[in-house]
Amino acid sequence: MKLPLATIISESPDHLVQRHERYVVVFLKTGHRVLSTSTVQGGLVETVRYLVNHQSMEASNHNDRFEKIIALSAQQYHQSVADELKIDESLMAMMGTAASMNHVSHVYREYKNLRVDVLVTAGVHGNALRSGDTSHWAEGKNGNERVDEVGTINTIVLINQPLLPGAMAKAAMVMTEAKSSVLQELAVCSRESTHIATGTGTDQYIIASPVNDKVAALESASGHLKLGELIGTAVRDATLEALRWQSSLERSSTRSVTHALGRYGLTEQYLFDELKEALPTTSYELLHDNRTSVLTEPRVVASAYAFAAVLDRLQYGTLSSTLAAEVIKDQAANVAVSVSAQSDRWPEYWKNTEVSPNDLIHSFVSAVAMGWQHKW
Repeated sequence: MKLPLATIISESPDHLVQRHERYVVVFLKTGHRVLSTSTVQGGLVETVRYLVNHQSMEASNHNDRFEKIIALSAQQYHQSVADELKIDESLMAMMGTAASMNHVSHVYREYKNLRVDVLVTAGVHGNALRSGDTSHWAEGKNGNERVDEVGTINTIVLINQPLLPGAMAKAAMVMTEAKSSVLQELAVCSRESTHIATGTGTDQYIIASPVNDKVAALESASGHLKLGELIGTAVRDATLEALRWQSSLERSSTRSVTHALGRYGLTEQYLFDELKEALPTTSYELLHDNRTSVLTEPRVVASAYAFAAVLDRLQYGTLSSTLAAEVIKDQAANVAVSVSAQSDRWPEYWKNTEVSPNDLIHSFVSAVAMGWQHKW
């Protein structure tokens, strides 16, 4: 099935991937086993022929569209999407997102006659979470409560060889681990805690492999096997690429002290408000006019990430709380040295650092102020 005026993203003997307006549609040319989070036709099925990812609304304040969607049951909304695409709703597994389909990333990996195609759309600014974080949603008789911002990582994994059901489940686990590793690498913070996010509250996926009784089905997608490796690398690379386009989030954009310590409350506004109080007027104005000397200077950023790592270890109990003052003073002295470029002052910075148990991040700001006053 070819959609009118659609762009072909990928085609193989097993599938045809097309982008059409607000939709990415995978047409499965042969029978497939499909595992998905689709509300309708979800779970593990062998009847699905269309895999659909679509932009259901804009990311923020698209209230009329949101009200229109929640007024429909899951089945009714599923049907409305199928009707718009002119396909049979009983043959469709579907995912929705606020991400643009123009930002979809397609990555494939191969080993001999094994191939894995991955398609990802991703946004994380609205509702990134670590698994187990506090939830503000509860499903009940009247549905779910509303949220004003959304972010979603939607993943489609197409495998060109048959998999046993258990291997499909393993593929889902490897895919999830790969996605989470990207958020760890980019230091994406949870919106509900001080932890690094493992995903968003609305992530979805579809995994498909052909049904072919003439070929022995693969028994596992373990990371120790080539299939697991292909899934992991393709999902990682596709997620990185999708976040780069949708959220302008890439490795270089994480090079700032506010990204390193933002999950502990360090914003640019807070940093400079505090520095204004701590520094003489002339010194503050010089720093304000040359803010990248603090915000993105590599050694300062490295110290900020080290500071965050120590806060993590205190939070998780790796380090005893009785050591908090001393290890924070250690890190603060490193921060001051990174700003001032005067390593011989480290003992002085350590001695002059004050640690408030209720505001550990203030020690970082104070260290920046100390270092700046000695830089010139």
